[in-house]
Amino acid sequence: MHWVEIRRWMDIRTPGSANQDPIFSEQKLTTVDPGYPGGPFDPLGFSKGDLDAAKTRELYWGRLAMVAFMGEVICYQATGLGPVEALNLHVGSP
Repeated sequence: MHWVEIRRWMDIRTPGSANQDPIFSEQKLTTVDPGYPGGPFDPLGFSKGDLDAAKTRELYWGRLAMVAFMGEVICYQATGLGPVEALNLHVGSP
């Protein structure tokens, strides 16, 4: 995952830099919006719709996921129970 995100970041900084395969240099991708789906990496066709709205939704859902994770970390620090353990305790004695 780290390698993929670094390649995406490099392509955002220098558009077109990730379009060429680092090992097989004769293979290149078609020109796409840097760091976003399209071309052969979009088998389900997610980039066919409103891509700007999809980018905005990705930011919102990513930020919500980060806030939820911080809530789990704070809950663990306060109670010493992980999310599944806390759920089992709650369901066992509501």
